[in-house]
Amino acid sequence: MNGKLLLVVLLTVFANSQAYYYQDKIDYYVQLITNAFRNALTNVLPTDSYQYFSGEVRRNYGSFDFVVIGAGAAGSVVANRLSEVEDWSVLVLEAGGYGNDFSDIPDMYWPIEFTRFNWGYNSTPQRTACLGLIDQECFYPRGRGVGGSTLINGLIYSRGHKTDFDYWGQLVGNSRWSYPSVLQYFKKSENFVYRDYTQPYEPEYHGTGGYWQVEHHLPRSPQLDVFLEANREMGLGVADYNANRLGASSAQLNTAFGTRMDTGKAFIRSVLNRPNLKVLTGSFVTRIVIDKFTRSAIGVEFTHGGRNYFVRAKKEVVLSAGVFNTPQLLMLSGIGPGYHLQDLGIEVVQDLEVGSTLLDNPTFYGVAFRTNYTEPIEPLEDYIQQYFRGVGPLAIPGNNQGVGFYESSYTRGTGIPDLEFMFIPAVASTVLQQRAFRLTDQTYDDVYRYQDVGSTFAVYVITLHSKSSGTVRLRSKDPFQFPLIDANFLSDPENKDINVLYEGVELLMQMSQTRAFRSMDATLAGGQLTACSHYQFLSREYWYCAIRQLTINVYHPLGSCPMGRNPREGAVVDSELKVFGIKKLRVADASVFPFALAGHPTAPAVMVGEQMGDILKEKYKNNDDYDVFLDYF
Repeated sequence: MNGKLLLVVLLTVFANSQAYYYQDKIDYYVQLITNAFRNALTNVLPTDSYQYFSGEVRRNYGSFDFVVIGAGAAGSVVANRLSEVEDWSVLVLEAGGYGNDFSDIPDMYWPIEFTRFNWGYNSTPQRTACLGLIDQECFYPRGRGVGGSTLINGLIYSRGHKTDFDYWGQLVGNSRWSYPSVLQYFKKSENFVYRDYTQPYEPEYHGTGGYWQVEHHLPRSPQLDVFLEANREMGLGVADYNANRLGASSAQLNTAFGTRMDTGKAFIRSVLNRPNLKVLTGSFVTRIVIDKFTRSAIGVEFTHGGRNYFVRAKKEVVLSAGVFNTPQLLMLSGIGPGYHLQDLGIEVVQDLEVGSTLLDNPTFYGVAFRTNYTEPIEPLEDYIQQYFRGVGPLAIPGNNQGVGFYESSYTRGTGIPDLEFMFIPAVASTVLQQRAFRLTDQTYDDVYRYQDVGSTFAVYVITLHSKSSGTVRLRSKDPFQFPLIDANFLSDPENKDINVLYEGVELLMQMSQTRAFRSMDATLAGGQLTACSHYQFLSREYWYCAIRQLTINVYHPLGSCPMGRNPREGAVVDSELKVFGIKKLRVADASVFPFALAGHPTAPAVMVGEQMGDILKEKYKNNDDYDVFLDYF
């Protein structure tokens, strides 16, 4: 056989092997996705954490300079930045595991809620919102794993407005939380990849070269283009919303060429080779140990692999367990409202208003429009091949393609957004979505069942600077019981939150009259809610009723351990993220936000993690404090 013929044969064999491999990969993803949707219809999530219970005698797990509890949006960043210092040992305790091929697919948005990646919390029965849900309980998906809720969320990268951060800095008396400072931290984390040149982008507000990728989804739906054109037509504008502009845009997403860029992948998996960083997955923290004499956090109790452990923290404990688990752990450790802890038989170490100011961005899910355009439906294999190229419907969670930020009557003339739209083209309301939202059969039949697949788009209406607050409380002093979560949406005495949502509905009705919307013959979809049938359909009274039926959360809980100057005024941590009255214990996650921002909480949570890294480096790197802690055993 001559050389040319041999080369042809070898190339043919290689091409065939690559084709077989490619087809095997497609078949693997077909099975993965099909099984995920099938399992999501039947899987039942646990209602407690007893899977982590251990009755064994507690063992010593040694000591580390820093113990980080939770590897979510902020905790992943803290672990990364602290382990940059080679002389420091860092232990991360995370209850869940790592992401995988399944969680990497952004559009597993609904199925992933019924897997081990979701804690599966629900609220207590509500009286002012979530009334169209089973038992009137709001669903509260919270991520469990390295990456936290960035493993399961909608991935929209939205920081908030510059005035939020200037007010934050003023409120807590520290300019490190003002906009010029936080902008540098936002840019430090970010790796913006500009790949949709039709969308507005102001590079001076974005970072490149950071761990965490941000990009636009491709391709855009023609329905999204109509939404953007309607904004232009109404003079609302199309803008880079992360440059502090009002207006609409294709959403900026935390994806890396179409795959989910959770913070675990971005900040931890990329540095796991550091010898001074240990990430212990499957670890459930039950208590932070506080020395009563020094009033210092000396370590952490946790379970792992069926055993109980205590680990010492030579420098500090950093609590990054999230908006629900952070206050739960503080209270289990004796830090919280004194009356509540005493009622449960927990010794009060520090009386603070932990869990007393749960905030969110209440979101109305009851508006959709039917159009004369139908998104083509292709075979799953074709969508998978598009996903391999970083595009297509699998490359975006829930098809959340667009956002818009607008003034409300409460901020008119200031340029400050107070109202947000999330635009979902080609929405397909399914029994799975009903199950994820916990909608009653009546609610689903009234509003969602008869929406035309592929031709209907939905618009979620969100109030940003919400005033209503709820609580996080302990069910008992048993750490394996879920916390009690009272969302308390739309309960503010001035009715600002519900008024802003109604203004959003009015704005959408005006938008439906634009030439852009009429070009697709966009008309309101869905029927009248039976629960509101005693009001004239689409009247003001009807919408206020419907808003209470279908206002739920949107993965945005925050503020349960707020930052501030004075614990007597409800603050739990100071501007250096230290828990008031306790040494060597800090909090870094969205629970420290002092108020609801004009954006989504993930990007600011990452910023808090970046701040924590620098705060601790400033304290210890050049002034290695003498470590004092008493024998625990």
